[in-house]
Amino acid sequence: MVGIPAPAGWPDYFETVKAWGARTDLTGARTDAELAEILFLDAARLIEAAWLQSVGSLVDIGAGVGAPTIPLLLASPGHRATLVEPRRKRTAFLRSAIGSLDLADRALVLEQSVDPDAPLVTGAPFDVALSRATFSAGRWREIGSRLADEVWVFTAGTDPVESDLRLLRRIDYEVPSTGAPRSTLAYSR
Repeated sequence: MVGIPAPAGWPDYFETVKAWGARTDLTGARTDAELAEILFLDAARLIEAAWLQSVGSLVDIGAGVGAPTIPLLLASPGHRATLVEPRRKRTAFLRSAIGSLDLADRALVLEQSVDPDAPLVTGAPFDVALSRATFSAGRWREIGSRLADEVWVFTAGTDPVESDLRLLRRIDYEVPSTGAPRSTLAYSR
């Protein structure tokens, strides 16, 4: 479905999201294929491109259902992550999923909002800051660069906007079910 063999734990994560999703609104997915794309597509592309080789710690702002961070942790046992999510329902899900997937020693969930003008997260600075659909790409680069050495930006395949940050690398791909363009860009100071 997402182009790589499923790492250990991915099927369990999928089933956990699906079970919680039957009781509460976690994602907008209408089918199992859409859910798999939401959960695994970005992580699969990052793994294929070997972006995790120099990463030890991640912070995911507006973590939502935990993608792509939880799939990245499941595929990369040496990594640690802090998932920041302001909504109680989703933090409850994240804590439950992390516990059931045996990630509690490598993942911390913080129920909090991040002030875009003064972003503070316990554990900063991180190696990488990422966020999907929480801020505009330009605003996220600015916020993320205050939390980590490298900022990952997920976009709908748009070209990078001018920035003080240096574009390190880029992955362009398509969403399999729709053919919609998607890009992940890595920036640093």
